[in-house]
Amino acid sequence: MRNLTALLFLLSLCSLHLVSSVPTSFNHITQCCSGTSTVKIPLKDIVNYRWTSNDCPIKAIVFETLNNGTYYRCVDPTAVWVNHHMKAVDRKNKKL
Repeated sequence: MRNLTALLFLLSLCSLHLVSSVPTSFNHITQCCSGTSTVKIPLKDIVNYRWTSNDCPIKAIVFETLNNGTYYRCVDPTAVWVNHHMKAVDRKNKKL
């Protein structure tokens, strides 16, 4: 009986250690881009944007568009039009 209690206690400690070692951002699933699009997205279709996580191998801007549903498109942050669109979305969202 003592061996069983000790085993259960040890298993509890191990599971507690595993749970406590999970990163705090576990609930936030990191979504990375597998590549970037070179197609210029019309500004009128973009409702929001975000940067990909620092953990992602490809640094990209993810534009959220509403075109018959919500779509996310990865684009190259060094493209001139991307910077212009980001500033325009910031201005538009600031007014709201």
